[in-house]
Amino acid sequence: MSGAGPTSTARAGTVVRRLILLGILFALVAIGATGVSGLLERVLGAGRSLAGGDTGLALSLAFALIGVPLAGLLWWWQRRLLARDDERASLLWALYVALMYLTALITATAALASTASDAVDGEFRPGPLATAVVWAFVWVWHRWMWRSPRTAPTRLHLLPIDLAAVYGLAVGAAAMITALAALIAEALTTVTMSMIGSRHWAIAVLQALIWLAIGALVWWWHWVRDRAKDDASMFGNVLLAILLGAAAATTVIGVGTVLHIVLRVLFTGEPPVQALASLDTAIASALVGGLVWVHLGGVLAGRAPAARRAGRLVVSAIGLVFAASGFGVIVNALLASLTAVLVDDDPRILLYGGVSALVVGGPVWWLAWRPQRPIDADEAASPARRVYLVAVFGASAIVGLVTVLLIGYRVFEFLLAPADRGLVEHIRVPLGLLSAAALVFGYHFAIWRRDRALAPAAARTQLIGRIVLVAPGDPAELAAALRGATGAPVTVWRTAEPGAVPELSVFLEALGDVSAPRVLVIASEEHVEAIALAE
Repeated sequence: MSGAGPTSTARAGTVVRRLILLGILFALVAIGATGVSGLLERVLGAGRSLAGGDTGLALSLAFALIGVPLAGLLWWWQRRLLARDDERASLLWALYVALMYLTALITATAALASTASDAVDGEFRPGPLATAVVWAFVWVWHRWMWRSPRTAPTRLHLLPIDLAAVYGLAVGAAAMITALAALIAEALTTVTMSMIGSRHWAIAVLQALIWLAIGALVWWWHWVRDRAKDDASMFGNVLLAILLGAAAATTVIGVGTVLHIVLRVLFTGEPPVQALASLDTAIASALVGGLVWVHLGGVLAGRAPAARRAGRLVVSAIGLVFAASGFGVIVNALLASLTAVLVDDDPRILLYGGVSALVVGGPVWWLAWRPQRPIDADEAASPARRVYLVAVFGASAIVGLVTVLLIGYRVFEFLLAPADRGLVEHIRVPLGLLSAAALVFGYHFAIWRRDRALAPAAARTQLIGRIVLVAPGDPAELAAALRGATGAPVTVWRTAEPGAVPELSVFLEALGDVSAPRVLVIASEEHVEAIALAE
């Protein structure tokens, strides 16, 4: 124990030193880039009156002439430290590269899109162009860091391109929705009677296409060229499942909104101008979201079974949320129809909203969850499925508890101070939520109990709290595979001697029936040994 204290203290000191050094480097790079872009703006805008005057010039000079040399000096010192393998393996270094890479990319592309959009409007502002040029240089610099063998982080190496691909996809999808919505709105002008004197629709489409081109280029560069789509690590699979859920939610919202609008127009007698106001965005969201959903679903189909299961569970959760919300809204609308309502308050609009959410969300949940499908013991013991079930009925229990308290409050409020509205009008909203939460809780709690009975005893008793992996080389992919196969977090200790490690199946065979809070796994080129550790 006597040697543990100084070692832990030294490790903590190293972490603090990295945190301070990289935090200052991040700030200095941003400050220097801001100062240089301010000076470049004045060069590009020579002869124009720029905001800030002498004060802005002084600030740009201070940022550029102080921030840039200090950032260069600090980078020189950091590069010397990166000659050591432990520095490149630092999690903080990986996070710095990823965050600055993404920050520079977002700033440069947003400024470039703003410059091009201004050009479509017949304007020129030197500020966005200067920002785009300077931050593009910062992005190229950090991309070189990420690719260089001397400075590239060895942990979370694909994090920068994963995040950049997500950003490009989000920008491209949003821009495509905007462009399609503008085109659809123009096609519906005879019905919606758009306001005279508004900006020409072609300008909005062109500006959206500019963002679409930039987002598509960023996405293609990182997703296809840098092959972020092939990142099968745990982080890559989780990120893909989240993106799949976002695309599914966008599609469901769009389709549900379109159905709601159609029902309102057909059955409520509402003026088309009011009902069709959001139809353009709803149709565009449904189309673009569906396109992205299909593409990401195809990518997920090539991943491991655990990743595919996680993707289905995320989509199932999206469908469940919409279906349950629709059921609660229907109960709310039916209760509203029993009470006296205001002249302008038509409960049919609320009812059709709930019906739309239920009709769209229900099939999505059914197809993703597939309740009629038989479940074997291995799937019942799947950590992802068990976490999903616990999260769903846990969240529904919380919603139910909150709504019960709210109903009690509304009842006592009505009894103590009777108002013009009846008791049903007071409690119909939380009562609708409570009914949906009770239905969701009851079903998923029953499924959870059935899975516990179905899962083999080994799945419940043979637990590994944490794996400490001692292996040569760079066992990052092996650690991710072990984490996915066992569900236990993995701490990696790399040996000083280089070498290869056996296949994953050898590790799983060595773990066998091991059950312990911590397991030490020692791997060499020919042998794998698993040792259960005490608390």
